Amino acid sequence: MQTTHNHIETKIKKSSKGKIFFAEDFLKFGSAENIRQVLRRLEEQGVLVRLAHGIYLVPKKDELLGTVYPSIEEIAKEIAKRDKARIAPTGAMAMYLLGLSTQIPLHAVYLTDGAQREIKIRKSIIKFKKTAPRNLAVKDELLQLIIQAYKITGEKNISEDFEEKLTVYIKKIDEKVLMSQLKYAPVWIQKRIKNRYLS
Repeated sequence: MQTTHNHIETKIKKSSKGKIFFAEDFLKFGSAENIRQVLRRLEEQGVLVRLAHGIYLVPKKDELLGTVYPSIEEIAKEIAKRDKARIAPTGAMAMYLLGLSTQIPLHAVYLTDGAQREIKIRKSIIKFKKTAPRNLAVKDELLQLIIQAYKITGEKNISEDFEEKLTVYIKKIDEKVLMSQLKYAPVWIQKRIKNRYLS
């Protein structure tokens, strides 16, 4: 009969390099305490890398860079998937993902309809901030990022340069998506996005 250790190790070895696992992924193989001990051992052996409490990575190695870590965005999406929650990057993270800022934010804030919490990942912090469902009604990721970029900048601080950069992304949005989802944005943002889309 396979032990908890064997079950967990087999599951990890069958997965692809760079995969993120949560301690809960192994609950069917034993008690929480038993699983914690096995994961600690596998971490010591280099089979896993611990990203945060209960969050592990199957390491992908690069000859020059060493262990290749997933981006904060990838980790946040995996946590949201596990929690069956919706998330939307906001603030500096939204600006970075749109290429409006080159600085990778060390403090990444996401709006969520799941639990509010902060998770420390190496030198970064992911903050999930509880929000009203209407703020997550926009399902299109690109449109959501654009709306967040407008919100963080503020109506009175919009520059021509900022909107020119955003227009490139606005034009990429499917017209059907715009027609069905833009209505969830604040009215002043709706007007600006429509003007840019039609320009």
